[in-house]
Amino acid sequence: MMNINIKWLLVGCFLALSVLMACNKNGDTGAPPIIEKITLLDSTLKDSSFTKALPGTLLLVTGQNLNGMLKVSFNDQAAYFNPAYSTSRHLIITIPSNTPTEITNPQVSNKIKFITSHGQLEYSFIIQVPPPSIATISNENALAGDSVIINGSSLFLIEKLLLPGNRQITDFTTNPAGTRIGFVMPAIGDDTGRITIIAKWGSTMSDGPMNDHQSGDLISNLTNDGESGELPVFNWAWWGAVRSNDPAQFPGTRGSYLQSIFGGLGANDPAWWTANRAGNFTDVKMFGPEVPNMEASKYALKFEINTKEVWTAGVLILRFNDKYCYRYMPWQAAVNKQFDTRNQWQTVTVPLSQFKLTDNGIEGTGASALIMADVLKPDGSVAFGYHFITEADPVDVFNAAFDNFRIVKIK
Repeated sequence: MMNINIKWLLVGCFLALSVLMACNKNGDTGAPPIIEKITLLDSTLKDSSFTKALPGTLLLVTGQNLNGMLKVSFNDQAAYFNPAYSTSRHLIITIPSNTPTEITNPQVSNKIKFITSHGQLEYSFIIQVPPPSIATISNENALAGDSVIINGSSLFLIEKLLLPGNRQITDFTTNPAGTRIGFVMPAIGDDTGRITIIAKWGSTMSDGPMNDHQSGDLISNLTNDGESGELPVFNWAWWGAVRSNDPAQFPGTRGSYLQSIFGGLGANDPAWWTANRAGNFTDVKMFGPEVPNMEASKYALKFEINTKEVWTAGVLILRFNDKYCYRYMPWQAAVNKQFDTRNQWQTVTVPLSQFKLTDNGIEGTGASALIMADVLKPDGSVAFGYHFITEADPVDVFNAAFDNFRIVKIK
């Protein structure tokens, strides 16, 4: 009969061997973790190892002894991971969207810390700042000396701005949130072109050219032959709003502009042909045969607006080809539903894909324009105009000017 002590010794050895085999099966050697590479989870990009990424990026960590993971942090910001998708060789994890970066903390460690039940390590990895992005430019046709505001995102660590004629602007202001840049417009003569922002973490370009008031993009700048201020691009049909070049009324523009001034409109007044409530233009041949099949989203209508009175109700209907319309009502999104440029010119951008057909008798509420042929005439001409109507609310007074109606390629 086997000695009782030898029996229990054999049982102990068997249990120890079982535990060891289980540990080896799971890759748990008790050794500290090792990181071999970090890649995107996308299977087609797994061979692209990198050491920096944006917050929100989904990562695949490849290494050894990654089982028993207790905590992962990026620049000391803890990141969630699902242990069910983790093995001794792989870990799937997303960089937290609120991970500190060089912007929020210039002293960030640029490290990923991995803590397991059997050791830890730090891995050098830079959390990038997203590249800058431009949403709007306050006035794309600003005069020399005017203040220009660029609104966007990730406007951090800006090195310089490039204006038409390769003019460099290094004297500008930004806000801590990275959503705003302000500068004073220099004299750029007749040069036109897109503004470029160059930052430490990338660059971006505006969706339309600056100083674009007399180019082939123009439907009309309201300046006629023989008049000063700019090269004439007239194309006005001689009725509707009041054409003026009085800088005392609306300073900061070149040449002429259209002023729509009226008041005392009741609710649901569709008589846009009365009281200076319309801007009417002659057809303009602008595009060749390659454009009609282009996506409408690649082009936009741009113009400048200047209000002398607060705009609180009513709809400015922008119309192409007497079919596709856009209901321009900036007061709806304004603070207290009061839109006011404070007698300064402001650029408006409307992608042509936002123009819609009439539905149930209401212009601009039906199907959207898909291709440029929807908003153009068959020969590539542009038939454009605007008119003002009221709906549920009356309008006591409206006094605004418009200039530089143009179509530009934005994508």
